Amino acid sequence: MKKLFVLALAGLLAPIAAARVWVTVYQYDGKTPLAAVDSNHPDVYREIMVGTRLTLVISSDTANSWSGDLQLSQDEAPYATLSGRGFTYIYTRPDSKTRIPTYQDSCLDAAGTDATARSWADAYLIGFFFENDAKSYRTYGGHAAYPGDWFIVDYYAEQAGECRVEFYATGSSGPVVNPYVPRDVGPPTLLQTLSFTHVPSRDFNGDRVVDFRDFARFAAYWRSAPDPNAGAEAAFDLNTDGRVDGSDLASFSEYWLERIDGNEPPTDPNTPVKP
Repeated sequence: MKKLFVLALAGLLAPIAAARVWVTVYQYDGKTPLAAVDSNHPDVYREIMVGTRLTLVISSDTANSWSGDLQLSQDEAPYATLSGRGFTYIYTRPDSKTRIPTYQDSCLDAAGTDATARSWADAYLIGFFFENDAKSYRTYGGHAAYPGDWFIVDYYAEQAGECRVEFYATGSSGPVVNPYVPRDVGPPTLLQTLSFTHVPSRDFNGDRVVDFRDFARFAAYWRSAPDPNAGAEAAFDLNTDGRVDGSDLASFSEYWLERIDGNEPPTDPNTPVKP
């Protein structure tokens, strides 16, 4: 009898232990995962060019209530921008006049009908706060969260350097007792640290792909010694050693035919301004 009880308890605890929420980083197309440096460091990603847009997708294998943050330090904010999609205001309930700001298109269907994604900033950090909708019942339609892709935001590489985006859980998982009472936000739990390194762009003509047009511009400065303060000319000295040579050609070739999204982040007066 004792053995049966232990087995039954293990069966109940297994789904709880397995439940998790995580971030997947995709390339500009939103479908191709960005490769990691190696399998032992899955959240340390290969170098990307300045101007690259990535998509960060928060997924879950549970339907429980959840809230969390994606954030980067103000010191690293000049190197990258996190941007939401579809800023708007939503009502907290159909019969209420209270509205809250959210990036509606950053909340995917699996996060639930009333899921929210909000940008924020303080003196030290800048980021996004996410909250799914796990109401166990509703009288006005819609649906609660279910396992799948919950949220999506864009990441823009602004300038060469390193940037880390930390992913935290801030709310406890579990059933919602009262769907109209704000859930408690507890001490944050670090789930992932996404590490990015930005290198100078090889897309010299700005058409979002590294190809023969860019190579032609590169070749025009072959064996030259660009002045590092000369603006556009300095872009071809990729390793900044004072000359354009085989080392720069090797660096250029690493990104051959790679596509990026060179669009500037959308102008949104509701997104926190960097210092």
